[in-house]
Amino acid sequence: MSKEISRRNFAKIVGAGTLSLIFPNYLFSQKNQKKIIAKEFSKLPSPEYNNIFHNEIQWNGISKGLDFSRIEVYRGKELVDIIATLKINPEYNKINVFNGYSKEHVLTANIEEWQKLTNATAMINSTHYQGGENYYKPCALVLGNLISFDSKGKADFNLKKMGPLINESVRGMLVSEAEVNSLPKADLLDFKYDKFDYKTTPYKHGVQHWPILLDREENIRVNPSSWQANRTVVSKTNNNEILFMTTEGGYFTLYNFGQFLRDSNLRSDKGFNVNTAMNMDGGYEANMIIKCPNLEYLTYGEFETYGPKEDKTIFNQKTNIPGVIGIFPRD
Repeated sequence: MSKEISRRNFAKIVGAGTLSLIFPNYLFSQKNQKKIIAKEFSKLPSPEYNNIFHNEIQWNGISKGLDFSRIEVYRGKELVDIIATLKINPEYNKINVFNGYSKEHVLTANIEEWQKLTNATAMINSTHYQGGENYYKPCALVLGNLISFDSKGKADFNLKKMGPLINESVRGMLVSEAEVNSLPKADLLDFKYDKFDYKTTPYKHGVQHWPILLDREENIRVNPSSWQANRTVVSKTNNNEILFMTTEGGYFTLYNFGQFLRDSNLRSDKGFNVNTAMNMDGGYEANMIIKCPNLEYLTYGEFETYGPKEDKTIFNQKTNIPGVIGIFPRD
């Protein structure tokens, strides 16, 4: 039987306490000694997609090869969401995957505790996970660090293949840290176009998921629906940067997010300039944290729906998750 390390015990082990100031969403710049409180969304806008646009993206360098932005998304004059985005240059930053599920134990924690354990510069949530007797097991293949603790409470990090080796729902994969120098240090594969073999892959880290929201031919590869939630999306730009995107509100359906990215590409300034975008786990699990000398940022997912008549939103939710994706400087 699996032994779960609870959030309380995890916090004791890694020494994680609450931050000195906690808000459901906050942004704090140490350089300017200025605190910016993010927009608090108290309700969901309707899911209709018309006259949607975003303000100009202002990229702020927060570390070498790592830029951050928060853009406002409008429907006409109505502010419907805010998207926090990390732009990652893999030449200067490693993308590492962590998961706490095995048959012997289950480790879960909120994203603040995960960041403290790994000392990541920035971090987002990872894949969907299963319920039932396999609760917290990844729904798709994960390559990366399986975390466990020894008898003295010291964390062990062991590179493993985790989750099912094959899931027919999978449409793509974020991969990083190849053992072959000729390959990109990080990439977002679209299995419609790109080959992947778990038996021979040279990549040490990766997360498979679905659906592909926008592909390299500007196709939206998800059906329209009325399901809205907080979203975490991983994208690759046409300049081979990796984007981690998390919404602070719950406006977007998956289809609408794909349409939004396609519309953003059509701007005169090319917007997010997305080549491929893949959905990650959303709803309560859609989290992002940044903790570096120039910037601290934190957002937790709160909005979760199964259509307009099934709003399962829980405010001030800090969901424990079994897997995360972290960013680390190469220096």
